[in-house]
Amino acid sequence: MTGYKPTIKVLFISLSVAVMLLAGACSAGTVYAPSGLPSRIAFSSDRDQTVHIYTVNPDGTDNRSTSNDPEILDGLPTWSPTGKEIAFTSNQSQDYEIWIMNEDGSNRLKLTDMKGWDGLPRWSPDGSKIVFVGERGDATGHKSFEIFIMDSDGNNVKNLTCIEHLGTHSHEGHSHRVAWDSCPTFSPDGKKLLFASNRDGDSSRPVLYIMNTDGSDQKKFGGPAEIDGTEPDWSPVTNQIVFCRGSAAKGEIWVMDGGSPLPLITARKITDNPDNNHSPVWSPDGKQIAFISDKYGNDDVFIMNADGSNVRRVTYEKSNERHPSWR
Repeated sequence: MTGYKPTIKVLFISLSVAVMLLAGACSAGTVYAPSGLPSRIAFSSDRDQTVHIYTVNPDGTDNRSTSNDPEILDGLPTWSPTGKEIAFTSNQSQDYEIWIMNEDGSNRLKLTDMKGWDGLPRWSPDGSKIVFVGERGDATGHKSFEIFIMDSDGNNVKNLTCIEHLGTHSHEGHSHRVAWDSCPTFSPDGKKLLFASNRDGDSSRPVLYIMNTDGSDQKKFGGPAEIDGTEPDWSPVTNQIVFCRGSAAKGEIWVMDGGSPLPLITARKITDNPDNNHSPVWSPDGKQIAFISDKYGNDDVFIMNADGSNVRRVTYEKSNERHPSWR
């Protein structure tokens, strides 16, 4: 790539945009995902003066990078249901698009080709669909982050949310409202999408919404008692939902019962410390949670039991890690 030198700062702003807008140890080679492959955690990191995707055993051993190209920035990884591929965001085509690759970084394939940032991909439980977030704008400066869905080969892209413009955005001296729907996750049966939104107008207090995978029946999740939070991850094994509450500077991890008619009643905070805890995801068996914390000054990957006990540090680099995904 010539004439184009993206910066680490630009990528981390892009990779964190949804989050910033929203507010027993495992032994290598002995713990296996439902796919039958050894359990691995994928994440993005700004180590080595660039941003790439890495994979690591849950006990912190065997760190591997999926790329050694300093001009290509990759992030926001998520494992496929088979555990053989990773969907992610990359600027390889000089615009942030959704790509897939093998776990070693080979066989890279671009799925989206639309103007604007595309990120936060998630596979459907059967692997046939990928949902993601896309930044869109118009000539007047209106900008929004919408939720899209497509076939896992990149065909049949559909905008599911098409929300009105909320929030604030400055363009040529005029103030416009900016909206976002973000962080989608599939229900265990693959028929629903849970996501965070500021469509109620309070950008500092995102609320969880749910809809059908065709975009119909969009409503607040949890019945009459709305649930503030972001970054939800719905376990297909236990039907539990892990999510983040708080601000971009100080978050805590919560868990609730996705099958309850009133899930807010079941919600319980499982981290309670001075650190910024965010980006939680389930282990394949639903017994553990990986998350990001700045406990030691920079953002590292940690894991803990589903009740918040037995917290263990996974990464030790003097770098910032982002957005774990657990196979």
